[in-house]
Amino acid sequence: MRIRFEEWLDEQEIDIEANDLFKESIICYKASAYRAALLFSFLGFQTIIKHRVINSKPAKDYPEGEWNQLKKELLNDDKWDKLIIEAIQSKKKPIFNLTEDLREQYLFWKNRRNDCAHAKGNTISYPHVEGFWLFIQSNLAKFVVNGGMKFILQEIGNHFDPARTPIGTPVEPIIRQIPFTIEKIDYNDFLLELKDFSLKHQSKSVYKIFDRNIANMWFQLFSLQDSYCEIIVGFLVKELSFCLEVIRRQPEIVQYFYNKETFIRMLWKKDFSISNDYKAFIEMLRHNLIPKSQLSEAFDHMFNTLDTEFFDEDAWWLQIKENENDGINDLDKLVLIEKGFFTRFNTIAFENEKIAYNFKWGNRNKELIIYYINHFGLNKTVVTAINNALTASNPPFKLRDELTYFYKQNQQQLELHIEISEKNSLSVPKILIGLRD
Repeated sequence: MRIRFEEWLDEQEIDIEANDLFKESIICYKASAYRAALLFSFLGFQTIIKHRVINSKPAKDYPEGEWNQLKKELLNDDKWDKLIIEAIQSKKKPIFNLTEDLREQYLFWKNRRNDCAHAKGNTISYPHVEGFWLFIQSNLAKFVVNGGMKFILQEIGNHFDPARTPIGTPVEPIIRQIPFTIEKIDYNDFLLELKDFSLKHQSKSVYKIFDRNIANMWFQLFSLQDSYCEIIVGFLVKELSFCLEVIRRQPEIVQYFYNKETFIRMLWKKDFSISNDYKAFIEMLRHNLIPKSQLSEAFDHMFNTLDTEFFDEDAWWLQIKENENDGINDLDKLVLIEKGFFTRFNTIAFENEKIAYNFKWGNRNKELIIYYINHFGLNKTVVTAINNALTASNPPFKLRDELTYFYKQNQQQLELHIEISEKNSLSVPKILIGLRD
């Protein structure tokens, strides 16, 4: 039967030497040889630290010559274990950024290792082995040269390097290490470094598009403790342009800004500018982030500002979409209905006939108009507005082309449109008559 420590090991990138020692430790544990289990586990831990030092650039305050000498001595089988212990306990010239409490915990487990190695009188049983494994799981990421922040950033860099990590590998195991690795006081500095990494990763893209996997990594940061979430919200609010790029690729993030009313208003009022911003807008509606008193204003602003390719259900890019964030889905539709979005659109577009007298407005909302017809049907009000738009002296030509293509592909809707027109003594535009098969 596999134990939890084995599953944790599988998620780590541990060198073969250390991994073999941990496997021997697990074998001994399952055979109730607890002294041997603890001894091999401690050696595995020490081996990881040794390799981290050997593979690292010089620690702070260490000249390159002195650092190279230390790495050379760590290759000596008779010296390396003692050198690692001294390095961890050193306060005058520390290699690792450790708290006093963590040093004391390490010293405790070093002494328990000595109990095992020298057959001292202290009893060693399974709780000791399991306790040390918990210590490793909680603190391994802190035992890195120059501190845990650098370690996490290196892990993230490796994760997004396709030569090291297969694309699609979950980033969550790295994110879960953050509370054990980075102190809250240093978290804002970490986010600055992560932002720089994210932008550099973006710049390597041929199309300079913000990477969806990078955006998902930022989304996963919100799975941490509330205190860490508060810090990241505060950070992103100050980094508005960067935050907008993340939100565009991972719209669900907006839900965590529920207590940032000004920020939310600025997003939809000032910063939303492309069609796919509708997805983040719907997330705002889903989580009640826009006050009810501002909904009509918000809807009007979206109609007046954003093109509506987002609502195009026949768009070619929907056939190759990456995930559900591309285009409107049924749950989005329900949110928009419940909040009164389509009711407001019907009032402006059809009852007030804005599609007929506002050239730019009609063209901008052409896909939304087709979506409305498809999902809510035709009636006298809708048909009247469409007829007036198509027969206007200066018709919105993009909307006209969209409507003619739609009716050409949907003869049933075309016939219904003509039937409603004739029933209500409305003049049918010639362009529609010519579309009949």
